[in-house]
Amino acid sequence: MFMIREILGYCIISATGLACMAVLYLPICFLLRKRVPPAKQYVYFLFGACVLIVLAATVIVGAAKTSAADRSLNLVPFRVFQETWGIPEPKKIAQTAANVVMFVPLGFLLPVAFPKMRNLWKVTLTLALLSFVIEFTQYFTGRSADIDDLMLNTLGGLLGCLFFFVVSKLFRKNGRSRPVGKS
Repeated sequence: MFMIREILGYCIISATGLACMAVLYLPICFLLRKRVPPAKQYVYFLFGACVLIVLAATVIVGAAKTSAADRSLNLVPFRVFQETWGIPEPKKIAQTAANVVMFVPLGFLLPVAFPKMRNLWKVTLTLALLSFVIEFTQYFTGRSADIDDLMLNTLGGLLGCLFFFVVSKLFRKNGRSRPVGKS
């Protein structure tokens, strides 16, 4: 039950942030409506919003409450599954799931928004680099940097990209029009 509440909390915060960004984006959408099709604008907005939500959750939130003395660095893969760090098991599971889940939308939306990124390796590498930048930044803002987080984030992006390819294949198989982001 704890895990569901924890993930639901992340979802509520994300939905609230998304709604606020949508209101701020409406004037831009109106100005660009003749140059950029609304469907493409929608995809770009969702991708940008997902990036901002991930950055807010990983870099911005909590950075002000920690000091450089509190930071830690884990370069040992799979350590998250071996040690507890005094965290209750349900919270550890929720954090592990959140690290995967928060990158799934990015893995799906990256190839939708940018057709040149419709390659599994390009998406995986791009999101691994984004995760690396986040972990690197976290270390210098007093939070922990963890190789496990990098691996879990990359796995989430990979799963999102695989989901994109499955959905794309279903659209082509059913004879529907091409995906939204395709030029």
